[in-house]
Amino acid sequence: MITKCVPALCLATMLIIIVAVGGSASAQNAGDIVEAQKLGDNATVQTCDDKTIELNRDEKQMLDLHNQTRTDKGLPPLCVHTTLTEAARAHSQEMLDKSYLSHDSFNGENLETRLAHFGYTFSGYSSWNYGENISWGPSYMGEPENRFDTWMNSEDHKANILNKDYREIGIGSRTGFYENNSGKMYTVDFGTRQP
Repeated sequence: MITKCVPALCLATMLIIIVAVGGSASAQNAGDIVEAQKLGDNATVQTCDDKTIELNRDEKQMLDLHNQTRTDKGLPPLCVHTTLTEAARAHSQEMLDKSYLSHDSFNGENLETRLAHFGYTFSGYSSWNYGENISWGPSYMGEPENRFDTWMNSEDHKANILNKDYREIGIGSRTGFYENNSGKMYTVDFGTRQP
């Protein structure tokens, strides 16, 4: 829209508009800031060994989705395991870097070997269990809720999420390009080890 006005009157009108819009924008921004502080770009969470680790926003949301679903089903929540997190992050990044989607590493390592490579070993334990969910989603389909819903609609992935034996989790979310699309790659590694 093109308007004509007297410069002084136009300036006064513009100031009124800026103040009005700025006031409502400030109220909206204040809400956004509170939400950003609540979620933040990173969240510090307690690990299985009572230390802390930083999760990015998508990793934290994915953790919350897993644990809320598990507790809704009467299952214990999963604690974040640092080594599983390192392995999951590295696998998500490798899948983006090498442009593939597989539970096996690019060099052919299977999940058990990859976890051991990062230090999540089973030697010295009387019993253990592990599993993994991976997913890629471009655009809005890469949001944690979308990927989680996809897993919950797949019997094999849902079985991992609701496995009563799992106690530990590592989540790796990385943003990048896969098959010429920008989006997010997820790896979720599950485990439990009993002495």
